[in-house]
Amino acid sequence: MASFQWHPDEQPPQIESHSKAKLEVLRAYLRRYFERLTMDPRREELKLDLVDGFAGGGTFQDHHKVLSGSPLLMLEEARAAEDRINRGRRKPLKMNCKFYFIDKEKSHTDHLRKVLTERDYEIDDKIISVQTGLFKDKVKNVIQSIRRRQPRAGRAIFLLDQTGFSQVELELVHYIFNELATAEVMLTFAADALINHLAETPKMIKMVKPIDLSESDIHEIIRNRNSHGGRALIQRTLCDHILNVTQASYYTPFFLRPRQSRRALWFIHLSKHPTARDVMIQQHWDIQNRFEHYGTGGFDMLGWDALKESETLPLFHFGKLDEEEMQRQLLDSLPEKLFRLAEEEPVNVDAIHHHFANQTAARFADLDKTILQLVQEGEFDILGPDGKARSKSVRILRSKDRVRLPSNPLLPGLPRRW
Repeated sequence: MASFQWHPDEQPPQIESHSKAKLEVLRAYLRRYFERLTMDPRREELKLDLVDGFAGGGTFQDHHKVLSGSPLLMLEEARAAEDRINRGRRKPLKMNCKFYFIDKEKSHTDHLRKVLTERDYEIDDKIISVQTGLFKDKVKNVIQSIRRRQPRAGRAIFLLDQTGFSQVELELVHYIFNELATAEVMLTFAADALINHLAETPKMIKMVKPIDLSESDIHEIIRNRNSHGGRALIQRTLCDHILNVTQASYYTPFFLRPRQSRRALWFIHLSKHPTARDVMIQQHWDIQNRFEHYGTGGFDMLGWDALKESETLPLFHFGKLDEEEMQRQLLDSLPEKLFRLAEEEPVNVDAIHHHFANQTAARFADLDKTILQLVQEGEFDILGPDGKARSKSVRILRSKDRVRLPSNPLLPGLPRRW
């Protein structure tokens, strides 16, 4: 995967389709993120730190137009959000954001400083900090700065758009989550490059050290990669590995295939908060078929390209028909899974969301819709936080509501849906 080059005395590089897609996801996510966190009209300030660990030079050429790169995009969306939110608002809200733009190449940060200055942004380290160096060498000081600004919340978004798969140590992502409980990380991971070139050599073992793959892991991947269904198994294993090392609770994968190399890239959103996951999965439905996802929309649809090894799996477009098929799949498979969760004692809605979030393209509202239909059909009951049964005609689930097995189960011998 080729990397872009910037120099302050030259035109910015031409953008490639996969980078354009990532920028579209970032812009859409920030827009919805700001909306979600400023819904309370009583709120007077939103503190947020945005970190771009591989910032580049700030702009791209898009044919004959200049396109904003991730640093400018972050600044633009924060400014636009403040203007949009304060329209008609009685008590103005202040967007108190700080931006950290880091790149290892001086020519890149020189170009970035140039485009920021041309657009009247002040680089003073109070609001905008441009730093030359490796992200791994800067992250500790950045986190200390965030904690000084936000000693309680520590709300931050880290964009780690690395080239390849080994520039970001997964343990660093774990460190971010450990230090900042409400942080989110958007990570690029060149899955195909790793799988295709993995070999049991000292050079490769050294190369994969940042992602914490052991020699036995490498051997297992090499052994499986050319077997039937092996690539799917490897990608699921890598996904689990990323979650285990980073200790993220939630992930949302975007699958990209650059036209230039045809090698799969994962653009993964990692967080510890269900709301962040739900906001990001909504981007799949909003952007729809800009990314490749295969499956029927039920459980175990991870979005990895390896699922295409089964010729029977359709492309999932995140459109109206896909939504209808997904609801049918959920209605068919959720009862058995929910039964297992609630078999010993009632389980609350928050726990249900957490349990299923990483297994499906469904938003939490889609899961709730299915649960409510199952309740109306008598397959489960809903208890309020006070332990009292709610009406079977209830239309909205609350986070602390609990799902239990029905007090009046189906007649003996009458099979359930599952």
